[in-house]
Amino acid sequence: MSGLTYFRMAALFVLGALGHWWWTTYFSFWGVAPQLLLVLTFVVAARRGPVPAMSFGFAWGLVLDVYALHLMGAASLSLTLAGWLVGNVRRQVDVSSIAPQTVLVFVGTWAYFLFSGLLGLLFMRHFGWPGWDVFLLSPFYNCLLAPVLGWLWDVTVES
Repeated sequence: MSGLTYFRMAALFVLGALGHWWWTTYFSFWGVAPQLLLVLTFVVAARRGPVPAMSFGFAWGLVLDVYALHLMGAASLSLTLAGWLVGNVRRQVDVSSIAPQTVLVFVGTWAYFLFSGLLGLLFMRHFGWPGWDVFLLSPFYNCLLAPVLGWLWDVTVES
């Protein structure tokens, strides 16, 4: 049986949330770790479209909001918007191939940080800046992670 069953969706959600926590806690380099849930949202959007990506992005965003506790709902809104955008871009661009996927993840990571910062500016009266090290290095980590997660998606979910 292929596709997203309820069990696979729940497992994907839990593994994504726990994987992000584990990676940022134990496997970060120079205090910088890839944005695993952002990249997973991109992968879901590239493979399934905007609606599943928005659903997973919203749920994973709530997890990130609980982890960070800075502006509740900012990560949720950002990941939902990212899922919608990438899901709609996939109609014009083959985002499952590596080159467009890498460009989209790279630019999408910067857009995610800037949008989250602007939400902080709007609601908390200061720009929620992650720092230069995270802003400059995370897109490269995310680009390295995206093909791996895309391959894992194809092997586990689409099999």
